[in-house]
Amino acid sequence: MCARILVVSDIHGSMKSLNRIKASYHKYDFDFIVCCGDITHFGGKEDAVKILEKMPTEVIGIIGNCDGTEVAQAYDETDNHYIELKKVEKKGIEFIGLSGSEYSEDKLKVFKERAAGAEVYVFHQPLYGYLDEASRGKHIGSKKLLPIVKNNEPRLILSGHVHEDRGIVEEDSIAFMNPGPAGDDHLGLVDIEDGEFDLHLI
Repeated sequence: MCARILVVSDIHGSMKSLNRIKASYHKYDFDFIVCCGDITHFGGKEDAVKILEKMPTEVIGIIGNCDGTEVAQAYDETDNHYIELKKVEKKGIEFIGLSGSEYSEDKLKVFKERAAGAEVYVFHQPLYGYLDEASRGKHIGSKKLLPIVKNNEPRLILSGHVHEDRGIVEEDSIAFMNPGPAGDDHLGLVDIEDGEFDLHLI
């Protein structure tokens, strides 16, 4: 199991961010991109297509609270992969995603069942208390996700949404990353080799 992954989130329609992503591809030679949502800033499918079709390599990901629901279709239309409630294996690693920032009990139940065994969870909204501190110190992560993560024990959780709390946290056997907003040229890099996860902000 060996892979190098670029982590992006919160592009918010910034075409300029593609320059940074492409430059990173030439510098780091990553295998694929994981997107944690907010490709657009309240845009639609065509706005997302314009961004995804210019990515330097394959993208797997979800949508955020600032993406219209039809943005999900842009993944398939650009030969990428939408992983909302769907387990996907890449380079021997299983990923599953959860879009948006409001989760119904039904959606959470489905996610819990399908996510079991996946090593990497891709959220837009972070877990409560983990890279979720917004302005004035308020934590805006999801409390509903905490028991699911505790029960399933993934290796890595990737999220975005909270622009102010870019960072990496490791607790027990789980690593957390918020790469920060790609719209402000913030990205993350994950190296996986022999079962070890090495995380960097770039």
